[in-house]
Amino acid sequence: MVGQGSITQSDLEYMLVDETTEPIAVPLSLLSEITDDFSLEIGSGGFSIVYKATLENGTIAVKKLSNTHMYEEEFHREVECLMKVKHKNIVRFLGYCADTQGNMKSHEGRLVMGDVQQRLLCFEYLPKGSLDAYIRDSSRELEWRECYQVIKGICEGLNYLHQENVLHLDLKPGNILLDEDMMPKITDFGLSRCLVENQTRLITKGVGGTLGYLAPEFESGEITHKFDLYSLGVIIIEMLTGKKGYQNIQDVLDIWKNTMVDPLQWEQIRVCARIGIECKEADPAKRPSSMKHIIDSLDETECRTHVNPAGGISELLLPHQFMLCFPFEPNKVITSPLHLTNNTDKHIAFRLIDKSMDPSFLSLPLYGIVPPKTPYTLVVTTQETEQQPRKHIIDVVLHSATLILGNELYYINAFQSRPDTYFQEMENEVQKVKLQALYTLARGIATSLSKPVSPTTKIICMVKVGSKYSLDTNEVKQWIVIGDDSGHVGLWDYQTQRKVDSFKVSVSATDGMISDLC
Repeated sequence: MVGQGSITQSDLEYMLVDETTEPIAVPLSLLSEITDDFSLEIGSGGFSIVYKATLENGTIAVKKLSNTHMYEEEFHREVECLMKVKHKNIVRFLGYCADTQGNMKSHEGRLVMGDVQQRLLCFEYLPKGSLDAYIRDSSRELEWRECYQVIKGICEGLNYLHQENVLHLDLKPGNILLDEDMMPKITDFGLSRCLVENQTRLITKGVGGTLGYLAPEFESGEITHKFDLYSLGVIIIEMLTGKKGYQNIQDVLDIWKNTMVDPLQWEQIRVCARIGIECKEADPAKRPSSMKHIIDSLDETECRTHVNPAGGISELLLPHQFMLCFPFEPNKVITSPLHLTNNTDKHIAFRLIDKSMDPSFLSLPLYGIVPPKTPYTLVVTTQETEQQPRKHIIDVVLHSATLILGNELYYINAFQSRPDTYFQEMENEVQKVKLQALYTLARGIATSLSKPVSPTTKIICMVKVGSKYSLDTNEVKQWIVIGDDSGHVGLWDYQTQRKVDSFKVSVSATDGMISDLC
């Protein structure tokens, strides 16, 4: 086990890109360093302050508890709940710090030793802030598509918590954070409770929380999962109307009647209004039976109205992994294959770019066209460098767009001659998928974020990128052969991102090999 004192910025950086890693104990000295001695405050709550922490290759949020001697129970409760949960609609928990040091102070004319406690939690940083800012500020009002995505995401996150026997008990817009794609993530588990298996309720003397979102039964102290449903109902109605008090579906619909929504979206608004009002019933027995029941209602609406679920349309190009790993070697060009699949019946044009548009360690941009119903392997390469760059983790974006049918050859030629112009003209039809690329250090990092490749995936024969060729050679072991026109051939194990072997063949042998394999 890695000791607290040996944890570094690099450990936190790798946690940001490898979502399978478990939360770790982080030393106070490191948290003080990356927050600039806790100087950049980005939020606060009833008994904590949240600070922004800047790493060399990323950003995290650090929550520092106040009056820790009074809220030690809340700290342990929050860590217990956070260690149990991992879901796309739950804020990602990275680590914790429970530091206690003796400090000499003067007391009644004598020097006495007292314990100074520091309790901190580390989370992913979410740049869009909390949902309450979008409800309170009319200038930041969400369009219905975004509004529905947020509602559905909150429901999916809460459904997951209840499946894991976790009651949140403080659900409100201020405890729902938004990432850069407006995906909601539930946060702040200081008042949460973890139920044991088969436990359906708990009796407590005092329930904290925020008035207006607390279910009426908080006064009795008997709490079930329906306590969270009441809070959810208040949030949904607030998102639909800007206020908490609406009790009639038609009143909610009247607010949306002058907005630009189609009949399919209109049905979604009606269903969400019904769910919100039902959840706000004072009698817990009259609320929906479970979060699963609410999710089923939303899914049924999506199927009935043929509306794409939250998260967008099906991928035009399906990436088989969301991380590209490059084992660093000085003064060498490192390659990593990116597997894509076009499951549509149309030609798909793509562009791979650095999200920041700044110079990076990758040779970008890359362009290409994937034929219908075809897998595709794109070879991504680094630029030759003597030392590993300080910024060794970058975000890249895969743009994809359908080539217009009718005069397909014309549009293929147009794309190939001016690919960036093509994507500008297709702006509203371009699908974006975020990936990450990183140089792995000597310690290495497994490609654990990769999606498993289906055993029924069709193997692509050959892909040409510039003067390089790549082809799948073994579907089970996922080995890749990469070669160039000069006859240099490398054999790579895709899972470990390591070169297995390399050799050089004659031009005639290369031609023969390619013709035989194709």
